[in-house]
Amino acid sequence: ILDFGSQPMPVLEGQSIGIIAPGTDKNGKPHLPRLYSVSSPRDGERPNFNNLSLTVKREEQGICSNFVCDLKKGDTVQVTGPFGATFLLPNDPEAKLLMICTGTGSAPFRAFTMRRQRSGSTAGGMTLFFGARTTKSLPYFGPLNKVPDHILKKHLVFSRAEGQPRTYVQDAMMQEQDAIAELLGDPATHVYVCGLKAMEIGVEEALANIAEATGQQWIALRDAMRSEGRYHVETY
Repeated sequence: ILDFGSQPMPVLEGQSIGIIAPGTDKNGKPHLPRLYSVSSPRDGERPNFNNLSLTVKREEQGICSNFVCDLKKGDTVQVTGPFGATFLLPNDPEAKLLMICTGTGSAPFRAFTMRRQRSGSTAGGMTLFFGARTTKSLPYFGPLNKVPDHILKKHLVFSRAEGQPRTYVQDAMMQEQDAIAELLGDPATHVYVCGLKAMEIGVEEALANIAEATGQQWIALRDAMRSEGRYHVETY
């Protein structure tokens, strides 16, 4: 959690901030900012305080991720941003959200969920497909399970769960194809995909299969949703 004190930092759900690790690179130049998605709503991790939370996975050779994960209370952090205008939570409380993610790609969806819970804007409904290796590697596993199903329909998928077959988000999506087809046919639905780039092909293939099984041409549907600002992809 980063506390900005009296410094203004107006961040919306779905945006990112940049963190600059101290020191220099091998060429003696300052490190470039590393972007991290904000995982708290616009009014802060703690309501009405000027703070925000990030979801950071420590990478063995990651300069910035190790810096962030090793931060202690009271440490100073150099921040840039916020950034991003294409992955935002819709203003319409009736908008339906289909959210698909892996790993730390859950960060913006945590912010979306918290925002709607706090504002009471749950009429549109939210559906989440969240993939991870195991329950221990799934961020927010405990708190997620406490979100009522009438607010967030959760499909938690594990590819390395002990004693279970390997399952990925696209597999879970196909198991729920009727519900997803209904969402895809609804002009109030926004689709969000966030996580590792390797997931993108499988997710889009699942969406294509689901759409075309109900007579919808996926490419045309996807392009129409994108032009209407209802199809959002952020992979890395």
